Amino acid sequence: MDTSTTLPDSPKQNHASKMVPAHWWNSAIHSSIALTLWMIGLLTLVGASMLIRNHLGPWPVELAFTRAVQGLFYGSWFAPFLIFFGTFNNPTPSGIALGIVFAVILLMGWYRQAIFLGLTVAVGNGIETVFGNYVARLRPSPDLVRVDIMLKYNSFPSGHVNHEVLFYGFLLYLSFTRPVRTWRYRWVLIPLQVFAALNILLIGISRVYEGEHWAFDVLGG
Repeated sequence: MDTSTTLPDSPKQNHASKMVPAHWWNSAIHSSIALTLWMIGLLTLVGASMLIRNHLGPWPVELAFTRAVQGLFYGSWFAPFLIFFGTFNNPTPSGIALGIVFAVILLMGWYRQAIFLGLTVAVGNGIETVFGNYVARLRPSPDLVRVDIMLKYNSFPSGHVNHEVLFYGFLLYLSFTRPVRTWRYRWVLIPLQVFAALNILLIGISRVYEGEHWAFDVLGG
């Protein structure tokens, strides 16, 4: 028997392969990866919350990190620059920004993206509230580090960081999707993309610099 001869695929196999488009498989793979990453993140947050709940005070590495961040010389312009991101992302201005972006996305006719944005921020803020009430960690104390504004809300996880990563992270993702990449005036979004990236990168340092969160609060957010 000639072993080099291969048998053709059966008609059923050919029919099945034609019934499932390639883009469906790609979408299924992407969804599986996203779900896996989401579950890993949730389990990590659960573990971190249990750990922090059993040690509500600052860990030595957190105290050292905060003092190092606050002790650096930032110059006459960079310190206000850091504080700006913390102030701009307070509940009122961040809520206004969310409303404006949501309305713009609706006007563009991207209804699915608008719904996804609303659900992402709402669910994320809800999860942050649940874990915050469970851990009930105190804010940094002025006896240990410099505290610009004394706050009484739960410290872990950071609501500011949580909101910024969800909101501006979604906007960055949206700006690289096909509808936006093929938009005629997509170049006008470049400054907004830079602003979104800076928010995500600097909001955590800003919270530590102002003495409103410990480092693990930022990582949890």
